[in-house]
Amino acid sequence: MKIVKKIGKWFLILLGAIVMLILVVLLIIRINSSGEEEPFLDEKGDVLPNSIAMHEDMTINGVPQRITIRGKDKNNPVLLIVHGGPGAPILPVIYKLAGVDLEDLFTVCYWDQRGAGLAYNDSIPDSSITLNHIVDDGLQLSEHLKKTFEKDKIYIEGLSWGTAVAAYMVQKQPELYYAYIGSGLMANQSLSEELSYDFAMSEAEKYNDTLSITQLKQIGRPPYSNNINNTVTEAFEIERNIVLKYAPFKLDTDYSFLKDMFMDNGLTFKEKFTDMLNSPESYYPASKILESTAIDMNLMRDIPEFKVPVYILQGDNDHFTETSVAKTYFDSIVAPSKKWFLFENGTHGVQIEYPAKYRSLYINEILNN
Repeated sequence: MKIVKKIGKWFLILLGAIVMLILVVLLIIRINSSGEEEPFLDEKGDVLPNSIAMHEDMTINGVPQRITIRGKDKNNPVLLIVHGGPGAPILPVIYKLAGVDLEDLFTVCYWDQRGAGLAYNDSIPDSSITLNHIVDDGLQLSEHLKKTFEKDKIYIEGLSWGTAVAAYMVQKQPELYYAYIGSGLMANQSLSEELSYDFAMSEAEKYNDTLSITQLKQIGRPPYSNNINNTVTEAFEIERNIVLKYAPFKLDTDYSFLKDMFMDNGLTFKEKFTDMLNSPESYYPASKILESTAIDMNLMRDIPEFKVPVYILQGDNDHFTETSVAKTYFDSIVAPSKKWFLFENGTHGVQIEYPAKYRSLYINEILNN
């Protein structure tokens, strides 16, 4: 009986210590959650005089959206990042921690599109979250950036879904942009999904992965709209998880990365825990709303020509936006100039996987032209 009491006593002490540790960690994170962007400092610890580090919840075309603008020198060119998904923004701090960091070369604007991430607002009607509205938002934002930083034009980079959004923006108002940069090119997504499924099935069969084979047979080859066992969203999730098993992202996932992200002052405590860790359905509502739009995306059909230089950055092992489809589209594009950059062993996030090469392409290719 005494032994049981002693064990119980030590268990309570241990439990109390764990709770105390959690509370201390949360307190430290709260202290480092001012919601103000980390400024750029010189060697003396003073803010660089012509730098900018801010975010703003601004209204674009009547809808609240979040922009984060960071750059060491406001005289530098402006680069607008158009995120993927649909509805899946990447926090600016991720770029910094991954070593991408173009903020010494550009004034970089990270944009949370309507219905996505920290731009999410449940007062926004689902009917207003459309590709056309997002494209028009991006054009208004581009005009705002030109005027604010007194630039004739800006650069625009689209990631995945963002490659399509950015392409339609450039098609509608090419005079706003110096160049179009696409990473993880969504060229013909219905065809890409079929090839992605074939890749997943082939790899599963190669490794006798019976569970994955069964799951893939259950959802069937795309399109998934006639699937009676799963929703389209569920079918995509199943297929993507199998793709990631055989073509995983090459990302730094150690605990220091997570620690640095939660210690970033650019987000408030609520944004770090209430918003970021919320359910995907509420944090990324645009994802489900724009699902059918994304599947039907076909730049081969819609945008055969660009009026600005085109740069495509693609992983050779990208099975979210299939590289063979992206290359076929690239070869067909009519543009003043175009360049194709293949990242060996890269998947669907080459700028995060290979930040040094990504950065060097900006310095030696994009900014030099």
